[in-house]
Amino acid sequence: SAFKDIDALMDRGKEMVALAERITLKLSEKDSAGDETMELKSHLLSIGISNPVTRETHGTGTSYHKSLGSELARMLSSPLQDCGGVMSVSEVYCRYNRARGVALVSPEDVVNACKTLTPQQHGMELKRFSSGVLVVEGDNFNSIMSTLVDTITDNTCVTALTLSSIMAIPLLLAKERLQAAEQHGLLCRDETDEGIFFYKNLLVTA
Repeated sequence: SAFKDIDALMDRGKEMVALAERITLKLSEKDSAGDETMELKSHLLSIGISNPVTRETHGTGTSYHKSLGSELARMLSSPLQDCGGVMSVSEVYCRYNRARGVALVSPEDVVNACKTLTPQQHGMELKRFSSGVLVVEGDNFNSIMSTLVDTITDNTCVTALTLSSIMAIPLLLAKERLQAAEQHGLLCRDETDEGIFFYKNLLVTA
């Protein structure tokens, strides 16, 4: 289930977060070796976020998560578009912490930060698919569906696997996107021995 996935992600992330906190503390110590400190800061800058949000600089609780959410939104702007407007929370967690470098945050904090995206009007929101999978989705749903229908029209029909390959998105997201389009009446399916094929619904989108 989605909760089990998040729990597993949190367990795996605890050790990384603890290590990152020790390194971050080292960076903040005044008596840190100059060359080593500069090397670590240079590495952090080269990865992505040079001055990441931390509890020390932005407080705790809601204030901290809102600040994380704003930073997360800036970081996700281009990658989210490249992924077709939808990204799983597990991938968001990995991309975000990679961009932050040594100042890693826990999966729980990432989820809480994602919950602030809509209230802060960042143009994206945390959603749960019917399968239970948590994703961050851009607010351009109509555009996403239009692109999906155009892609299927160009290829006559698709399966989830072929759509995943064509649009360069994870198979799970391809399945969810096809189901969403079908629920909105944009697509119809044909279940065969070779698999489930989705076609443009000509009665609605002609």
